[in-house]
This record gives sequence, structure tokens and C-alpha cells, in this order.
Amino acid sequence: MKNYTIKKINGPITDELWDMAEVALVDYMPDKEKYPCPYRMEARLLYDDENIYVNLKTDERPLTATKTMRNEGVCGDSCMEFFLAPDQEEDYYLNFEINPLGTLLLYRCKYRLDPSEELQYTIPDDDEKIFAIKSVITQKEWQLTYQIPFSFLRKYFDQITPTMRGNFYKCGDESVLTHYASWNPIPIVDYHLPKHFGILTFAAE
Repeated sequence: MKNYTIKKINGPITDELWDMAEVALVDYMPDKEKYPCPYRMEARLLYDDENIYVNLKTDERPLTATKTMRNEGVCGDSCMEFFLAPDQEEDYYLNFEINPLGTLLLYRCKYRLDPSEELQYTIPDDDEKIFAIKSVITQKEWQLTYQIPFSFLRKYFDQITPTMRGNFYKCGDESVLTHYASWNPIPIVDYHLPKHFGILTFAAE
């Protein structure tokens, strides 16, 4: 199980601060022979007293982006994802899935131990502006940045622990090349198996 340390910052996010963040490579392919992922994806996290900040980058080309409505199946497009379980005592987690258009799919999901179990979830109805999603596409890369307010997490979880669980994912079910990759290894192409999430630890300072 992989570990990631989230560094604390003071002041507004800058490129220099992101350069200081630990890098999580999303390079494990659960079904490499059938669904190879030739694209590089990097994930970075930072935090302050108000938010967790997320930075995801990939060199995927060409990009597929068709979904424009909140909670459409963006995993069919080129997609970068962050699954987060803020409280290790609760059997729930969040899945942030976003395509190049900045379209967000967000559920609060209940843990399941086996992929044969039906996924149970509710949909937070918060205004997505609180996440400040920014999608930037250049000739070299596609980059996503957003924030997850602690105030949002406290609405849906009893407590926010200094050690959380989570995983980063790259996918594209209906992209030019169907592909799947994760940060912490998963046994099959199923991202909703939280027992395979990695460890996320908030550094004190």
C-alpha cells in the first residue's frame, strides 16, 4: 500500500508551491495487456486550514471530451479522478471524476468489499463553484486543479482525520485508446474498491 504526505502551505497557490508537493505517479495498469495506458499522469496534493488542493496532469493526446452536464459519465471521456475517504472510521468515500471540459461527477459512495456488490451512493448537491475547478490544455499536457473545502467534507463525514485514504486514477472508457491506470495498485479494472486505497497523511507543517 502506497503512502502520500500532503504538505501544508500558507498563502495562495503558486507554481512554486506545486513544485514542492510530493508527486504521485499514476502508473499501475490493472489489465495492461487488454487496456494499456501509454499516458503519463501525475497527482499532487497540498492543504491549508481551509482546503485540500488537487493538481492532476497528463500528457494524453488526443483528448476526448463530450460530457457537459454535472454527473454525466465523464469516465467515458478522457478523465482524471481522485477518490477520497476522509474518515477511516466511516464506510463512505467521495469520487471526484473530471473531464477536459471541467465537467464534474461527484458521488458519496458506500464501501463495498467485492465488485459483485451493487454500488450504493448519494449525490451531494453543493454548488460546484466551491471546488474552483480549472482545466487547462496546452500542446504538451492537460492539467486539472481544484480545491476540496474542509467545510464541505464536514457536511458529509463525522470527523476529518489527519490520515485519510484515497487513490488517483486515469481512464478513458470511450477515448481514442481505452485505458486504465491507478496510483495505488488495484487487482482489477474497478476503481470503487476502497480497501485498495492508499494512505494520505497530512504533514503538521
